[in-house]
Amino acid sequence: MSYEKWLDLGLKKGLEDLQIFATRNKSLKLTIYQGRIDQHVESDVESVTLRGIYNGKITSVKFENETDVAIDAMIDRLILNAEALTANEPAIIFEGSESYPEVKVESFDFSTIDMADKIQLARDLEAGILGQKNVKQVQSTTYQETANETTLINSKGLKLYRSNSFAYAYAIGVFEKDDDIKTAYDINLVKDYSDFNVSEMVQTTLEKGWAKLGGKSVPSAKQPVVFSNERFGELLATFSTIFSGESAYRNLSPLKDKVNESIAISGLNIIDDPLHDKAYFQIPFDDEGVATHVMPVVEKGVFKGFLHDLKTASIFKEAPNGHSFSGRISPTNLYVEPSNTSFESLIQPIKNGIYITELAGLHAGVKTVSGDFSLQAGGFKIENGQVTTPVKMIVLSGNFFTLLNQIEGIGSDLKFGLNNVGSPSVYVSELSIGGDDSSAS
Repeated sequence: MSYEKWLDLGLKKGLEDLQIFATRNKSLKLTIYQGRIDQHVESDVESVTLRGIYNGKITSVKFENETDVAIDAMIDRLILNAEALTANEPAIIFEGSESYPEVKVESFDFSTIDMADKIQLARDLEAGILGQKNVKQVQSTTYQETANETTLINSKGLKLYRSNSFAYAYAIGVFEKDDDIKTAYDINLVKDYSDFNVSEMVQTTLEKGWAKLGGKSVPSAKQPVVFSNERFGELLATFSTIFSGESAYRNLSPLKDKVNESIAISGLNIIDDPLHDKAYFQIPFDDEGVATHVMPVVEKGVFKGFLHDLKTASIFKEAPNGHSFSGRISPTNLYVEPSNTSFESLIQPIKNGIYITELAGLHAGVKTVSGDFSLQAGGFKIENGQVTTPVKMIVLSGNFFTLLNQIEGIGSDLKFGLNNVGSPSVYVSELSIGGDDSSAS
């Protein structure tokens, strides 16, 4: 049965509108341990989410068997779910945006590469790290590839399609020196298999591991802190729910009544760009069929507005802005706009500070509503404008909203993470460092 016939069936059963969101996800995962294949998992999953409006109520069902019987039963379940709803929220199936951004599709077919070559890549990665100075073992080595296709069609005539494919690999090295044990890895994500460079991945992993060894705690104090691009990106991702219209609607965002108000230093811009050329993924439309576009979230320190899906856009009487993904409101490619300041210039004024390269407990140690955070951290000392000795066993504490007003500098080294959130290095004037006071001289 075609998607169009599914739509016709839903309308005949009394649905006012119906949308079909169909995905196909093919993946391969290999893990290697001591040269042997530890895990080999292949999957090919097709799933469908039906969103329908019945008697003015909207609900959805998701299933994986695309048979005529399943469709008939799922539409009946959709109607039953709608009849059971008591909440009075906007019920909208989107008719489509005026235009959609063009995306250059990078559709390398990783399945054309021999399995033996993928296994050998993982083995070479593991072997390159094993036996090197201070390497105790390689905990695991992973190769994973994914190809996904999305089709969206609805009873209002909207028909959209998007696809993506990528692969990544990494090896977790365990490093030991004088009873100090650390792990390090370098995730390399590529859109073309030929872009894997095992020797570079090995070298980066080794350098990260060696740099962590010999770390010591520091006395508790308030100090200047520089977040690495990766770590500030993680912190921003953790707090990104404050920009959600759903959080504002449920009074879970302190920004609810602060649109067009200053919330940060005037030099801070936070942007959501679905097509950013440094991001891993480019996204032309969201899961409700709304076109995505570049959106300033914070502009010169001023909060410009929330990310919305169709429901919250209707509630706030604003235009939808294309941020409905996997049943929740999420950014596309959210990032802190970089400056022209090199990392060396960024840290040059700091006499005594901490360069943060590790954060742990980003969920348990963060309160997004208040902005408070207390996180286990590690990194390096900054002394007289130079990164020096490693630091471990410290606790970094502060408040995210206060931090946004304590930014002293922003670097040029923008990097996106696999979570679609990016940042350059960020210098904050002062945060609380909880350390080992017995180490004070």
